[in-house]
Amino acid sequence: MRFLSCCAAVFLLMVVGVMGVVGASAAGLTGVSGVFTARECHLEPSGRGGESTSCSGVFLAHDGSLTDLDARLSWPGGRAGRETEVRTVVLGGYQQHGFGEVVMISGITGVVGAVSLVCGVAGLSPRARERLADALGGVGGRRGRRSPRWCGA
Repeated sequence: MRFLSCCAAVFLLMVVGVMGVVGASAAGLTGVSGVFTARECHLEPSGRGGESTSCSGVFLAHDGSLTDLDARLSWPGGRAGRETEVRTVVLGGYQQHGFGEVVMISGITGVVGAVSLVCGVAGLSPRARERLADALGGVGGRRGRRSPRWCGA
């Protein structure tokens, strides 16, 4: 069981890393900023019976360093002829940037990070959990005593 907890923690930390890259792009910290102009948009089926709008068009970087004539973007409410501000994503593709995207991605990243922390602690041996609890000062400053209940000991 500890092995599975450790595997889950590693997998979730990789997810946090990917979400961090996408979040950094949405926040405007990475990628090339530019304008996406939709040439055509259509609805595509998405998970659980829903639909999402997928657009193809042209991306033109603000600094002129990049032009993509075959750019694609998942854009809720997108319509042919409309423009939106986007950034390139290191993982490929484009990401709309703005406050809403940053908040959503940060929230998801935080939740997945917390779950990976719990999985990581659950994967520790009882002795390692005891050491961790001692290093963190125990509960209420009781160093050297039993592990706190949250460590599972």
